[in-house]
This record gives sequence, structure tokens and C-alpha cells, in this order.
Amino acid sequence: MKYKGFYIDISPDDHIIRSDSDGNNVVCRGFLFSVYTDEERTEKFDEFSAAVGFEILTDSIEEAEQFAKDVVSCEDKAFHNDQQDMTMGGTAL
Repeated sequence: MKYKGFYIDISPDDHIIRSDSDGNNVVCRGFLFSVYTDEERTEKFDEFSAAVGFEILTDSIEEAEQFAKDVVSCEDKAFHNDQQDMTMGGTAL
């Protein structure tokens, strides 16, 4: 999937570990995400996971794709905010 100039691979995973409300580790179904800056997928930018019942509600590719878009949008916004903080009067510090 391509989104905001990034290439995102989404893979189902049945062994994502999360902690439940009692602090116990539980094994969950979900998805693994690999984000690349190039179409050839040689430059990995980020990777993360989403577990059903934690970050996403259902085990569907549509929800996984939306989650990936949300994460990339948030990270992109944070990156641009950090870049603005590093400039002063248009001059990079």
C-alpha cells in the first residue's frame, strides 16, 4: 500500500504479545506493518504492530490499512513539527 509517499507492507500475525488489564501477557492476532521510503523496499523507515482488541477492534485488512494510515499521518505530523521547532526565523539551527 502506498500512502503519503511511503510504501507500507501489512502482514497478518497470530503471535503479538500485549498486556491485559491485570498485567498478564496475552498472545493476540493482529498485523505487522513495515514502512519504507522507497518502492523497492530497501530503506525501512519504521515498523510496528496492531493487536485485535488493543489497537484495532477487528481482524480485518480494512481496519489494518486505516490504522497504518493513522500512524503514518501522526508520525508525519510529529516529524514536521520537530522540523519547525529546529528553525528560527527561517534559518536552520
